[in-house]
Amino acid sequence: GYSIILVLETMKTFSAEDGLTEDALVTKLRTSRYHHLFLHTSLRRNSSGTCRWGEFGEGGLLWGECRARHFEWFDGNPVTELLFKVKELYGLDNEVSFRNVTVSSEKRPRPLHLGTATQIGAIPTEGIPSLLKVLLPSNCSGLPVLYVRDLLLNPPAYDIAYMIQASCKLMSNITCSIPEFTCISSAKLVKLLELREANHIEFCRIKNVLDEILHMYRNSELNEILKLLMDPTWVATGLKIDFDTLVSECEWASCRIGKMISIEGQSEQKISSCPIIPNDFFEDMESSWKGRVKTTHIKEACAEVEMAAEALSLTVTEDFLPIISRIKSTIAPFGGPKGEILYVLVDEICRGTETAKGTCIAGSIVETLDKIGCLGIVSTHLHGIFSLPLNIENSIYKAMGTDYVDGQTKPNWKLIDGICRESLAFETAQKEGIPATVIQRAEELYLSGYAKDTISGRNEPKPELLSCDKNVNGCDEDSQHLSSIRAGGFRPKSTDQLEILHKEIESAVTLICQKKLIGFYNEKNTSELGAVNCVSIAARELPPPSTIGASSVYVMLRPDKKIYIGETDDLEGRVRAHRSEEGMQNASFLYFIVPGKSIACQLETLLINQLPNQG
Repeated sequence: GYSIILVLETMKTFSAEDGLTEDALVTKLRTSRYHHLFLHTSLRRNSSGTCRWGEFGEGGLLWGECRARHFEWFDGNPVTELLFKVKELYGLDNEVSFRNVTVSSEKRPRPLHLGTATQIGAIPTEGIPSLLKVLLPSNCSGLPVLYVRDLLLNPPAYDIAYMIQASCKLMSNITCSIPEFTCISSAKLVKLLELREANHIEFCRIKNVLDEILHMYRNSELNEILKLLMDPTWVATGLKIDFDTLVSECEWASCRIGKMISIEGQSEQKISSCPIIPNDFFEDMESSWKGRVKTTHIKEACAEVEMAAEALSLTVTEDFLPIISRIKSTIAPFGGPKGEILYVLVDEICRGTETAKGTCIAGSIVETLDKIGCLGIVSTHLHGIFSLPLNIENSIYKAMGTDYVDGQTKPNWKLIDGICRESLAFETAQKEGIPATVIQRAEELYLSGYAKDTISGRNEPKPELLSCDKNVNGCDEDSQHLSSIRAGGFRPKSTDQLEILHKEIESAVTLICQKKLIGFYNEKNTSELGAVNCVSIAARELPPPSTIGASSVYVMLRPDKKIYIGETDDLEGRVRAHRSEEGMQNASFLYFIVPGKSIACQLETLLINQLPNQG
């Protein structure tokens, strides 16, 4: 058969594979990404006895493939001569050594035939769909796709294939959260490190990979999967190291990187700010470097920047601000010539017109009053205004406080911080004597037509406004039940407090939902009782594969100190969607599986109503 030698200059490695059919070799050439092609002169000596290789009989397919590309002939020992040419091409010294990462081809299936590889779309061919696009999720791209494609084109030895299958079976049955599995091109990474051009982002990605390996090592469910992946990784990379060495080296490297750079969300360096200078100015000046390297390594630079910011602030305050103040006082559009501040009280703004346009008009009025600098209050039942992208700097949201008494939500006539999206309309109607059957039907219509959008916020452009501190039954609950929770949300000061908060929320969720589930099962007269088993998903973790297609209810603990409740049949997709929002990259979650979407929707609504009443 034929032999192919692959040299990777970046990694300083080479591998050889022999016993290949002409068909398999053409397949490899079509799927390998290479810069230079060399053909050994032995290819000219074929069975037809002619030096014009490929014109007669054997080699015709291969010759046609090579002739369409640029190539050079070479002679002598294939490995030695090929490495010499690579060093010559890239200007490497003769002393530079290349590591042999050849994996034995014994006891392994043959590579795919060219026709088979083409028919399943592993080789991109016009008019033939790719099997991989059907097999893999839509968000799977890049290195994982290339790895799976290579497994199809070049099946590994049977023992390696068994380990891959065993790891997949274990992964499909785990119940714990899993790492995000950061993917980095090893060749690109080595080149950046070699040239000393790796930046903060690359080092963060390296640390992510290291920490994900350590996460699997420390988790009893994932540890066995990590061990099974050692040999498949050796086959893919040519690096064979023992398990303990991998773990110890990952711990060492992660620690070294962690001492030098600031991990996302952990930087103690803040962008400079000044009330009279636009924040965008400091953002443009400092965001490209602050929060990358830890302060202890750049103390002098940080001190110089801080002094420069203070000097700029002082200059603007003394020289420029008085001029602006004089101009504003003479051209103020409202009030007298000195620009006196007005007091405004607006009740049920734009309520008498069509809801959507009335909401937008109301939002524009609020923006105008905010820009002028008025003092006052605007009240409204147009809850859509909270989801508009309003340009306001001085306005704050207030709501009427409520108390939960005898199973009912009642206003306490106190003004508290937060947003209210519920008018207690059904309770008010009941007090005014509306028949119970009418109210019950109204509640059913509300749940079918409006509640999902209001509660889950799926159609809202800003889901960050839909959090548990905005209670459907009466807004913010200024309960002092938990010391770490206030009307503004949860404010943990340390990792220990965050863990305590997780446990308190998990306990409240379990208590509320378990009671409701017992009621469901009693109505159905069934002995099967589903337990509420909450599972935590920390930052940079994902739910296990066992959640795919299952209905679940989840609680998102957002970095902006708010809580979001939701339900879904695609938990991983929902987690990724939430984290794609600005500032939500490190959001953590709690979730539990329920039997069916209908129950999930009801429990979601229940939690939004009752979590504030639990503190």
